[in-house]
Amino acid sequence: MIVLIIARPQWFGRRKYGGWGVSIKTWQGAVYLACVLILLVGIQLLPLNTTTRMYVTGAWLAFLFLDMFDVMWKVKRDEREYLHEAIAERNAAWAMMPVLVIGVFIELISSSLQGKPHVDPFIVLALIAGVLAKSVTNYRLEREN
Repeated sequence: MIVLIIARPQWFGRRKYGGWGVSIKTWQGAVYLACVLILLVGIQLLPLNTTTRMYVTGAWLAFLFLDMFDVMWKVKRDEREYLHEAIAERNAAWAMMPVLVIGVFIELISSSLQGKPHVDPFIVLALIAGVLAKSVTNYRLEREN
């Protein structure tokens, strides 16, 4: 069996401060991060045309995303850490939602005043995804209890 995952969960810890993801816990995690960045810079320095560089970079970043997603999924946490993370995630969502909604309204008003109403679809999709995630979660939790 070929294992495509390189990073190990024991090299990383749960990132508590400064965003999402994981933080470096051991020297192996630091070496992994250094190698990842060196390879990313190396790809950019290769004498490739723009399209090829974009595909190679995209493939490398997709692999890194899968590799780190596997690590984030497997990082060990106790019940207290799960609870703290859930509360922190809830608070982050509550902080982001009004900012995104206000941003949509400002963008819509400003573009409408110019006669070309437009809203960034990614911001709208983020808001819709948040509502869907909340609805599905509430539905499943109510069914389980």
